[in-house]
This record gives sequence, C-alpha cells and structure tokens, in this order.
Amino acid sequence: MFVLHIGLVLKEASGQSLERTFVDEFRPAISSQEGFSDVQLLRPVVDAANYCLVISFTAQEHQEKWVASDLHQEVWPALAKHCDDFILNKYNSIQ
Repeated sequence: MFVLHIGLVLKEASGQSLERTFVDEFRPAISSQEGFSDVQLLRPVVDAANYCLVISFTAQEHQEKWVASDLHQEVWPALAKHCDDFILNKYNSIQ
C-alpha cells in the first residue's frame, strides 16, 4: 500500500470551504481511480490552520497515474486554492 500524508496549511478562514471542496469535488474524483484505496481529510483538533489529507493507493504507480490525469489537474487546484503551503510525506505500508 502506498500512502501520502499531505499537510495542508490553510489560508485564513478557509476550513469550511476546503471541507466542502473535498466532499463535493475531490473525494468523488479520486475515488473512481484505478488502485484507489482510501482518502481522508483530517480536521485539526488544536491548530485550525493545519489539516492533513491522507491518500492511499494499492501502489505508487496508481497514484502517479492519478496525478498525471486530466481529472487531477481539474480537482487538485480547486482544493489547493484554499491553502498557503503543503507538506508532502510518502509512505509504503509494512505488510
């Protein structure tokens, strides 16, 4: 399993807009991709400006195909416009 943890540093007062975009646009788009396993947007308990997007694919190759797709080029900017910065961490799960 290939897992991405993307730290999202939000623009001020963008939490609700980010969450709406995730539910309405991003999650439906990524869920239909080959090798998709799971996606979660984690709302912070303490620091409201730092969300975490967790994406899982069966293999890194599937995630790379998703990133190269036209649909990703459409929905990622819709999500990213709510953010000032990103912190990307890539993982392989231990089986």
